[in-house]
Amino acid sequence: MSVTPARLAYNNLLTASGVVITSSADATGYPVTNLSNSARWKKWRSSTTTGDQWVLFDLGSNQSFQLLALTDVLLHTGGGTLKFQANATNVWTSPTVSDTMTLPSPDFTHVVADWISQQTLRYIRFYFTNVGASNSYVEIGAAVAAPYFQAAQSIAPGVSVVRHDQSIDRLSLGGQRSSIVRGKYHEITGTFKIQSTTDRDAWRTAFDTNGATAPCVFAVDPGVPSLNFYGVMRPAPTASGRTVLSTFKTVHHHPSDNLWDVDFVFQEDVS
Repeated sequence: MSVTPARLAYNNLLTASGVVITSSADATGYPVTNLSNSARWKKWRSSTTTGDQWVLFDLGSNQSFQLLALTDVLLHTGGGTLKFQANATNVWTSPTVSDTMTLPSPDFTHVVADWISQQTLRYIRFYFTNVGASNSYVEIGAAVAAPYFQAAQSIAPGVSVVRHDQSIDRLSLGGQRSSIVRGKYHEITGTFKIQSTTDRDAWRTAFDTNGATAPCVFAVDPGVPSLNFYGVMRPAPTASGRTVLSTFKTVHHHPSDNLWDVDFVFQEDVS
């Protein structure tokens, strides 16, 4: 089975200062300006209509990217399609990028990712076609356009993908059970072994750019939709709820070479 090497897309161009975001129309309480925030729960929702809907990002100048992605997408209920588009000008008759996307099924991570060859363009548009002309709305959680880093040596065998449930379950003295339901998230841990100094420094750059707070997209295997995640590079909370200090750790592989092992921990954001 062919496996695409792991990729990390960071430095999201769509949430950068100065980006102008417009839409076809917004629902009350879900303005398109929400998409300037990287939190996936700050959603944009279109107005309810039988027509098509779209969101447009003007980056201000040509910018380079290799990934277009959305989280928590809701299509028109009566049937609809979603296109990821990008162009040098705000004219959409024949854009440079125009890819019709399919929502993953099963949709474990709620990420729709389009890994493309590098493009250097100014305008990015996400276009929802209301195929069934239903009177409905569409939604987006977070939007990403970014370059990605792919190490020469991918993540080592034994990578762990764990699903956490933050819900609390209690039993009273009488045996009755009560619960507080909270969100679930994935935690990915692994090691990128025998990294060159160039790739080691690229990992350090990614960590320094995004730290433990700015979300990015990590794909264990970009070719498998259920292995594309949106979140941050940091350890998950411990069982006691205490957050572990976020660190970046490299280990020198062997005294006779200049190769490094890079420990990697990624925590999915809760929608």
